[in-house]
Amino acid sequence: MNRARRLIWLPSLLVGAAVATAVVTGAGVLLYDSQGLAREIFNSGREGSLVALLLQDSQGLVRAAAVLVGVALLSLVAGIWMGRAADDNDAVHTGVRWWVGLLIALLAGSGFTGLWELVDGFAGTSLTQGVGLAVTGALPAYFAGGVWGRIGSFAGSLDSGSRRQVVIGAVTGVAVGSTLVLMVLGRPVLAVTAFLGAAVFASGGARCQGWIFDRVPRRRVLLRETTRPGLLFEVWHTAVPETEVKVLWDGGRERMIDPPVAGDWRLGVAGTLDAQTPVLFLGAGSWFAREGEGAWRLYEPDADVRALATEGFEWDSESLAGSPVPEAPGHTAVMDWDTMRDGLTDDLSVEELITALREAGLERVWVRGRRGHLPRELAESAIAAGYGLARYVAVVGASEGPPHLPARGDEVWCLDADGAPPGSVAGLSALEGFGGPAGRGNV
Repeated sequence: MNRARRLIWLPSLLVGAAVATAVVTGAGVLLYDSQGLAREIFNSGREGSLVALLLQDSQGLVRAAAVLVGVALLSLVAGIWMGRAADDNDAVHTGVRWWVGLLIALLAGSGFTGLWELVDGFAGTSLTQGVGLAVTGALPAYFAGGVWGRIGSFAGSLDSGSRRQVVIGAVTGVAVGSTLVLMVLGRPVLAVTAFLGAAVFASGGARCQGWIFDRVPRRRVLLRETTRPGLLFEVWHTAVPETEVKVLWDGGRERMIDPPVAGDWRLGVAGTLDAQTPVLFLGAGSWFAREGEGAWRLYEPDADVRALATEGFEWDSESLAGSPVPEAPGHTAVMDWDTMRDGLTDDLSVEELITALREAGLERVWVRGRRGHLPRELAESAIAAGYGLARYVAVVGASEGPPHLPARGDEVWCLDADGAPPGSVAGLSALEGFGGPAGRGNV
């Protein structure tokens, strides 16, 4: 995947080379003719040379060139705007349509320039010049802009560096295409050949982007909560190899992710669980998919988050718990403090929750919070209820993704009824400072 992301500049470069070749060649055809332009530039001593033409009708030539450049630039900007406005959930299909449009425009340009050279410029009428301006300048620039808009939007979903690659590739491609056209001036190269060469560039770019699209995750927003714009459920799908990452966002912060990224605290906790031990997840942020037949239920006090998670992950109603305290003993609880603290009402304090969990027969409770934000009351309540307490920290670096996840520092507490929390947990580092029920340490 990283290799594919590093090549995001290549289709952009090929688009730039294609559109520059088409527009510059088309301008030469419309202003003079492909053979005549070559002769006029490289034979300055002739009476009808380009220098003489500039001296005789420089104002008219400048106006005509300005029209050509203006139409091409406006078409390019319109294409970029339309390409970026397309639905990101349908990135592949919209990208294909822009590529096909660009190829058709280039082939139409090659057909027009071939006829132009064959019949000596259609006598240079205003109608034929207008058609020529459309098929050799406006349409290629418009569809090239659309392709750039699509590539730019796709790159933006990866990271800012990928978008910069697209811009650099586009500028380089335009420079390459323009240089190639200028290099063949004065040589027996027809304008139709240049357009067919541009079509080859575009075809190569389309194939390259298809290869990249297959190997880089693509984002699809499946569900949104209309009353809370920041609450949404999205899926990142990769075709080669076939993988899928589901993320529930709340206000720009990842609330749930399946599967968790490498080093995530949830993976460490999952490694300490027995396959037969039922798990009660308290707060959606604590949830992770259990392997095998391990039973689990989730208690989430936020109705909007609960509804979106249930539909997105396709849970059944039996997966949701109506109380933060399990009805049967033998459970392990995994709690996300950031989401659970808002669900604690005036009728249920932190101390009462921990005491209720202990009385319900929970042998172990895992609690996650942001480092330095877990309340002292939680530790005091745990020790008062007879739990041994161990403290861990986990630092998950920013995930390049996609999806891109900012670096975050988690603090994880393990409440253990036997007073023997795990000494080591994958991805977590144990810290000193807390003791067990016999008072072997102080808060």
